[in-house]
Amino acid sequence: MKKISKIGLIGCILVLGTISLNAQVLYYDEKSDVEYEINPNTPKKQLKAFLKSYKATAIEFNSNLSSQFPFRLKLKKGNWVLYDLEEEQVFLEKKTNRYSFELPTVLMEENRFTIAKSKEKTFLVNLDENKIEAKIKFDEVVVQTKKDTLYDYIQTYSENGNFDYKEEESVRKVIDKIAVRSGKKWGLIEVVYGEDMYYLSHDFLYDSIEEVPQTRGFESYQLAMMESIRENYKVDLLIALDEFGYYFKGRNKQTKLWGVFMGEAEVLESIPTKYDSITRHRHPLGYEVWKDGKVGYYNGNSEMVFDTNFDDYKRVHLDYTYGSAFKRQGKWELYDTYQPEKLVDGSADTIEELIELWLAR
Repeated sequence: MKKISKIGLIGCILVLGTISLNAQVLYYDEKSDVEYEINPNTPKKQLKAFLKSYKATAIEFNSNLSSQFPFRLKLKKGNWVLYDLEEEQVFLEKKTNRYSFELPTVLMEENRFTIAKSKEKTFLVNLDENKIEAKIKFDEVVVQTKKDTLYDYIQTYSENGNFDYKEEESVRKVIDKIAVRSGKKWGLIEVVYGEDMYYLSHDFLYDSIEEVPQTRGFESYQLAMMESIRENYKVDLLIALDEFGYYFKGRNKQTKLWGVFMGEAEVLESIPTKYDSITRHRHPLGYEVWKDGKVGYYNGNSEMVFDTNFDDYKRVHLDYTYGSAFKRQGKWELYDTYQPEKLVDGSADTIEELIELWLAR
């Protein structure tokens, strides 16, 4: 990263020590031959000379004394820039003509991000990658916190020389949600820590922050697949059908009809978004699909077994296996769950009578 060279003829900046609680920014004023710290107690006259060297009009100090960014400066055009104590220069200097940066809170900095604004839009800033996440922009970003119980395991030694571990419990604030607003609707950003990646976890569908769901907690490649589903299949609402993010029910943005998407990192199988509702069945895997009051069925390989020509559907437990019961013209018939093959001849008025046919086959 290029260091600032245009600091004026009257002064220069030094940084005392490394990044720590006691690190200080020192400013040497060549005109007065005086060196002094830049902090909230710096005399106004000296602070004015410091601001002049940066062509700045104001300074805001960080309440977090151990921050990598001890203060921010307001330039004449109105943008705020962060001073990076670690790099001993303005953070993302080449971007400061377009973006105005906020001082990160303690929790934001621990999670290695802050916020920048440009032309009334708000962006997330990756502090580890020194990068503005410009691919997604918002009208507002709200970072909500909550109290959480954390557990640390401290290694100790027993009297016989063996290792023991002591559990210590602490309650502290953590980030609960990164809620984002576009227009009048709210969504949710999810951060994959350790990979420095940001994803739109829940689309802009909610009228308030309180309605925004919690983070999904999926791996980065599944969150990336969600974004590709939205883009390639014109889907707005994605509902996870499992706890790992491999199966999703998705709603078409225009038609509001549903389909299913399956895969790892990329969509490998899908059911088209043309149904009023879809229910996923397990053991074995299958999908009950409804359209205009009629029901059909897809097997676990996303193959259509029956089109939506039936009046009702039930997954039936048959002692050691399962079957698909379809109702048509008031009668129930029993089929295999993977192919359009009848398990028993005939039909019945009720599910119970259908099971009796199975047992008496």
